[in-house]
Amino acid sequence: MALDATLAADHMAKREAATAKLTALQAKYGANLPAGARDAEERLLSEIAEHDGALRGLVGNAVETERDAADFNHIVSLGARQRPDDIAKRSFDSVRVLGMPVDRSETFGFVERSADALDALDTGNWNAAPVMLAEAPNGSQLLGRVQTYTHNSRRGYAPIVPQLTASIEGRNDELQPGTLLLGKIGTFETLKVSAMVKAETDHLTDYPQMEAATDAAILSALGAAVDDVIVNGGTDGDVTVPGLIGLGTVTAATVSVASVLGAVARVKTARVAPDTILMHPDTEAAFLGAVDGALLAKLPEIVAIPSAPADTAIVAALGNTAVAMRENLGVASATHHPDLYKLDQIAVAGRARIGDVVVANAAHVQIVKPAA
Repeated sequence: MALDATLAADHMAKREAATAKLTALQAKYGANLPAGARDAEERLLSEIAEHDGALRGLVGNAVETERDAADFNHIVSLGARQRPDDIAKRSFDSVRVLGMPVDRSETFGFVERSADALDALDTGNWNAAPVMLAEAPNGSQLLGRVQTYTHNSRRGYAPIVPQLTASIEGRNDELQPGTLLLGKIGTFETLKVSAMVKAETDHLTDYPQMEAATDAAILSALGAAVDDVIVNGGTDGDVTVPGLIGLGTVTAATVSVASVLGAVARVKTARVAPDTILMHPDTEAAFLGAVDGALLAKLPEIVAIPSAPADTAIVAALGNTAVAMRENLGVASATHHPDLYKLDQIAVAGRARIGDVVVANAAHVQIVKPAA
């Protein structure tokens, strides 16, 4: 902190007053002070020492603060955004990854990051996987736009309302299968997406802020991978899930103002309002260069996402799209992996499970892309 001049002046004034009393006392009695005078002398000397200590503290704090400020301004001028914390030695058992303890193991063994597990650790920071991946820095751009249903098993149901087409029937005609366009709530299966990061063992134990950086790295990578599955689908070799590209209605055309407006109209014709246009950043840049600014305000929000294929536009009512996700993230660590242990490094990983993308009506997702 800066030097408190008012407080320093107060201590100096009180010190001078005590010094004046001491000088007068010594002048009166000389070297042979009676018992009562000796007690007064000791009190005055103690008071002077107290004020001297307070003044040294005030000046020292001000000098230290000024020096720290100069150091901080220097590292900021070099591009740093925050001052590194002092080393805080702690045991390895206190290190957490996504709130969970780091298990000592040679290989990855995933443990569910459940609310019950975190409550047992008294962290109080549990959130469902979709929330964490959407809130991560540079995480998912789409989980906050689609309906997200969580589950705790490998398979389940996505309760999105299918869009049915009704017809007029005769008064006495029996309703037959096929008379209506039937929809159903279908089952889904999930595939796994994982992200791993390495760290120096000493860094994790000595610098607690490394936990936040590690968590952010894992969540950001998982969020981006989930977006890629939502757009393009994916497979883990066993389970294959479709994405928007495989579910929507395709129109073969070059991405232009006219073709995108046509896709918007087709979504509206399917009785919903489109809320999102997905484009690759390069495609978005070309599109924005061609569209009139006044018209742009009337279009759904454009989301530039690297997962979108180049030269493609996806116009969708993402509010009518559902994605099923496992509620809990998986957390794993490899503290004694042969390739890392010799370098005094560990690896930690996170895993999410995502299922099929479900749309109420294929017409709600209009895809504009050049003919193959």
